[in-house]
Amino acid sequence: MLCFGVSLIIYINAEKWGFPLKLGLMYAFLLRMILIISEPVLSDDFYRFIFDGQLIKNGINPYLYLPQEAFELLKVGDSEYWNQLLTQMNSSGYYSVYPPLHQLFFWLAALGGEHLSINILILRLAVLLFEILNCLLLIQILKQWNLPKVKVLLYAFNPLVILELTGNLHFEGMVLFGLLGMLYFLGKVNRASILWTWAVGVKLSPLMLGPILLKFFSGKSRLVFLLLSALVIVLLFIPLFFEGAYLNFWQSFRLYQSSFEFNGSIYYLLRWISGFWLDYNPIRTLGPVLSMLSLGLILWLSLGVKKANLPDLVQRIVWIYLIYLLFQTTVHPWYLIPAFGLGILVGDRIFLAWTALVFLSYHAYMGVIVAEQPVFLLIEYVLLFVLIIWSFKSNFVSKFKSS
Repeated sequence: MLCFGVSLIIYINAEKWGFPLKLGLMYAFLLRMILIISEPVLSDDFYRFIFDGQLIKNGINPYLYLPQEAFELLKVGDSEYWNQLLTQMNSSGYYSVYPPLHQLFFWLAALGGEHLSINILILRLAVLLFEILNCLLLIQILKQWNLPKVKVLLYAFNPLVILELTGNLHFEGMVLFGLLGMLYFLGKVNRASILWTWAVGVKLSPLMLGPILLKFFSGKSRLVFLLLSALVIVLLFIPLFFEGAYLNFWQSFRLYQSSFEFNGSIYYLLRWISGFWLDYNPIRTLGPVLSMLSLGLILWLSLGVKKANLPDLVQRIVWIYLIYLLFQTTVHPWYLIPAFGLGILVGDRIFLAWTALVFLSYHAYMGVIVAEQPVFLLIEYVLLFVLIIWSFKSNFVSKFKSS
């Protein structure tokens, strides 16, 4: 959180100090380069990334086999490399849940051979490439909207972005690239559609933006957006159609939604309340119920308003992400990054603050076993909800009245 404070100081004083934007961005990427050869320490997801990539490289569909089954098919015996991937991954009990476009980068990493350090380096270079593209897109959109270009430093120096993208190799930066590109080309429906489907292809969550995007377009543009997006999504997900792989993908996706919990807010509150009369964890019931409530609110926010201008559209997208995350059973810190990146364009303070507060959840990793600390979760979400209420009263209500 100290680093977050430093990043704000840099942003607030950049113009006063005569700090050239190019120099600031150079320093921001030098910070990322410090991590270039490091192994992620706060996430072990990369083991599954590389394992899936190696399966594809060896002609095995990662959606058709559990890791142990695939391991036996490969007949790699006592290979230290393969055993490390299998034993260190956190998802050995279910099929891969990463969409095919995600898997493309896993395969690229596997081209580095059976060398973990090289695999990690290739993934990191891919992540860094999209970090550069995100900063360029932010600058172009800020310029397009007549906003100070210095705002890009909020993203470039944000500690969560640096740690979770470059450091821990998560792909939310690629999702953000698709969403920023969509906004930049929103006047050209074909390009906007393809870039939005890129975001969906990397991670499924941007699908929830479909209704509001259809609401934004009208007439022929709406039809083109709908048909082109549907076509590209089908093409991107073709690997799931072979040998019933989509069934395994869906099974693992549902397992994730109804079994895993981390850094939840509304879900944790309801789980605590239910503990007064239930002697078991109600996640299998609460998870789907909260998902349906979230979907209802997102549809209301998307369809229950008049056509928005571009800044209003972005603000609503940020609030859609907020609804989605507040109702999730699992909110890993890197989940915030797409909404935070978009929020910079509209001066959103909720996700900016949350990128600092979410570091309180990292206390769960202090011991050998991941164990969340209720006091830190309470501080995180009490402060966050105070900010949400304040923002709702001062911003959200007024915009709805004027729409």
